[in-house]
Amino acid sequence: SDVVSVLKWIHKKHNNEGSGDNKPALLGWSHGALIAQITAQRHSEALSKLILYGSMYNPNMKYPIPPHGNLHTGHTDHEDFPLREMAARNEYDGAMEDFTNVSNEARIFPPLSAKLFAEAALASDPIKVKWWNLHQLNECHPSLVKVPTMVIAGDQDPYATMQTQAELFTNLGRGVDRVWSIIANGDHAVHLSDERHRLAENINNFLETPV
Repeated sequence: SDVVSVLKWIHKKHNNEGSGDNKPALLGWSHGALIAQITAQRHSEALSKLILYGSMYNPNMKYPIPPHGNLHTGHTDHEDFPLREMAARNEYDGAMEDFTNVSNEARIFPPLSAKLFAEAALASDPIKVKWWNLHQLNECHPSLVKVPTMVIAGDQDPYATMQTQAELFTNLGRGVDRVWSIIANGDHAVHLSDERHRLAENINNFLETPV
């Protein structure tokens, strides 16, 4: 997969620079955390640690398999990969949709970091691409994760609730270290909030802890 190829490239690059045999860690956010989890399940040898941030994992969610003729696997604008269906013009509200703090004050006066993110997203990503073939995420099984793992989310995250995060953390594979961190006053996009420094500090502490 693309993720594994990048992990191997990073590993090779830093080893060539004389930094030892340290494998890279992998962080995934939101649906990306499910991709990171599947990568760890399939290729634990390619990474040193795993950070599942705001994971959309839900043991009760099974994504439906599209009808046989509607599976999309290509990489260009043809029938197997219809860009007209998968992409739309990015707009400010779309760029901000992961900032889920629902208070009136936060909606009217979002953190400067969130506004800067939205502006940068509009400048660099004029097209907003949708997730596709979500049924592939049904492969997520925490018990198959065999690398040191951090589960981290904001306590006000509507997508990564305490209940589902507890299910994820509790069922991770045995025999390796794991950490569950909850960021108070954080929503789904903690990295766009005023709590982002504590998010970074917690992740850094996990990465620096010897295993």
